[in-house]
Amino acid sequence: MPDTATITAITVQQKNKDRLNVFINHQYAFSIHRQHLLAFKSGDIITPADIDRLKKADEADAAYFRALYFLKFRPRSRYEIQRYLQDKKFLPETVTDSIRKLEAAGYLNDFDFARLWVENRLRCKPKGRAALRAELREKGIPEGIIHSALADLDEKQAAWDAIFPKLRHWDKLEKEEFKKKVYGYLARRGFHYELCSAIFERAWEYSRPAVG
Repeated sequence: MPDTATITAITVQQKNKDRLNVFINHQYAFSIHRQHLLAFKSGDIITPADIDRLKKADEADAAYFRALYFLKFRPRSRYEIQRYLQDKKFLPETVTDSIRKLEAAGYLNDFDFARLWVENRLRCKPKGRAALRAELREKGIPEGIIHSALADLDEKQAAWDAIFPKLRHWDKLEKEEFKKKVYGYLARRGFHYELCSAIFERAWEYSRPAVG
């Protein structure tokens, strides 16, 4: 492309009225959101530097709004947003800028994400400290934030909350089979052996009238 060129036509895309097709020297050159082309009209001279600037601004907006859409379904960690935008083939600098904007706007905060993740798990699907730590690590949460999010975890209460809904299904079992059920269920939820033992004794005491 020469150092300068002329915009010979600007047309609206049929499937997206907010996007424009730009023709330079009578040939299609690129598409862009209309808000980024306000300074240009058909007949104007445009340079390669202008085009590069317009495309970068357009990509930055596309990445940001993609990330907002991804956040609509549930809170996300910084790592999740980064991986999502990378998978969408956005440039590394665009990904970094989008994350910075999301954090500045309050849409992205790993401290809040980790706290909400733990609270949601304890409310809907209680798990042990080890399991929660593993889940947060998978989300790319730094160790310091994980430690803070789990600092006030009452693991004994979480284990009881996890097992309690199951007790009515096991109230006819003999003690050894009952024990296997309790230990197995809690272990799969990430609770350590000593806690499984304590909860088993409590659960058996609670269920014993039902088993005779």
